[in-house]
Amino acid sequence: MVVVLSGPGRDRPGLSRPAGMALLMTSDDRLFPVLQPVQIERLARHGERRRVRAGEILFEQGARNDNFFVVLSGAMEIVRPGAAGEKLITVHEAGQFSGDVDLVFGRNAIVQGRMREDGELLALPRARLMSVVQTDPELSEILMRAFLLRRAGLIKEGAGDAVVVGSRHSPDTLRIKEFLSRNGRPYESIDVETDPGVQAFLDKFGVRIEEIPFVICRGTLLLKNPSNAEVSDCFGFNAGIDKRAVRDLVVVGAGPAGLAAAVYGASEGLDVLVMETGAPGGQAGTSMRIENYLGFTNGISGQELMARAFTQAEKFGAGVAVACGAVTIDCARKPYRIETTSGKTVEARSVIIATGVQYRRPPFPGLERFEGTSAHYAATNLEGQLCAGSEIAVVGGANSAGQAVSFLSRTARQVHLIVRRAGLAETMSRYLIRTVEDAPNVTLHAQSQV
Repeated sequence: MVVVLSGPGRDRPGLSRPAGMALLMTSDDRLFPVLQPVQIERLARHGERRRVRAGEILFEQGARNDNFFVVLSGAMEIVRPGAAGEKLITVHEAGQFSGDVDLVFGRNAIVQGRMREDGELLALPRARLMSVVQTDPELSEILMRAFLLRRAGLIKEGAGDAVVVGSRHSPDTLRIKEFLSRNGRPYESIDVETDPGVQAFLDKFGVRIEEIPFVICRGTLLLKNPSNAEVSDCFGFNAGIDKRAVRDLVVVGAGPAGLAAAVYGASEGLDVLVMETGAPGGQAGTSMRIENYLGFTNGISGQELMARAFTQAEKFGAGVAVACGAVTIDCARKPYRIETTSGKTVEARSVIIATGVQYRRPPFPGLERFEGTSAHYAATNLEGQLCAGSEIAVVGGANSAGQAVSFLSRTARQVHLIVRRAGLAETMSRYLIRTVEDAPNVTLHAQSQV
């Protein structure tokens, strides 16, 4: 259900920062590097100079932003609009540039950009920016690193255009949070059971506590217990994707294999579309720490690794449609026709099926009543928050179970690892076994079954 609100509103009372304080550290030259004149000159070949006045809006929150800006003179401020006033994200000065990963993805902007002072900008259309990141290694590294770090900063601060109101005991609340998190969308979370000001918030939007969860989208739409597809549509996750085009390659599934296929195909000049029922990353995206992946000596979270793969695929021009699964494939004619979960069809000259795995659910009677509240199939930050201070059990003896134990044992009071075999040596990597053995609050139950 979608309700149109009468006006903007998303900020929780009492949580604003002092006026003028930026949410992101403007002194961090990785997030906000200053381009050298020679680098700006290379960018200038692809854009045009534009004189701008103080107060001029460069891009609106919730609208498609198809321009990348470099400040040549003056200053540009990035703000998050809200009913309680604006929150300053950062200020770009001479030599600095606008944008984050949504500019690469072709998605709607989650913040507003406007001029703080009169000045001059270098403006590049998105298509020309993508040409730069594909052909200029030095600029590509600077820009893509800044885009990724900025989005990570916004996620950490919850500085986006989404508010999720729900309960930690609601499976649909967890589903929506997980969908936003795995799609890299910053959101603010309000728990009806722990937030002291929740009733005033509910009264403000005219909803009852029985109607949770609900999502406030850009302060203008209220979605009551929306599906993942409805959330995707509201925030424009697939806004830049033309599903009517005949693709060179359609990849079904956006896990590690699917995203790798998209990167290889798009980098060779193929027109690639990836279709994913949920969010990019697959099972790997739910791992809090992957220690044995080549090239990452200190390990990396599954979500961060998959976010890099997703961005890399988009960098080369692949489209990734989320909350958009494949139902049937008609191979009797060419181009092949793929029917999607929305009822529409996509045509492709080639198709790669990379659907990965499904979780094997234990045959416990009534287990579905606890799924999403006290029975989970992943160990991300969301599950970590739910399990903090509790006594929990992890069922399984492979690497996923070991990674879950390693992460959850940091905050849980006691962790029981239940495996059917005599030990872990046959199914778990040695570095994870050591982690399990060294944790003082972990008990291994071998040759055991629930």
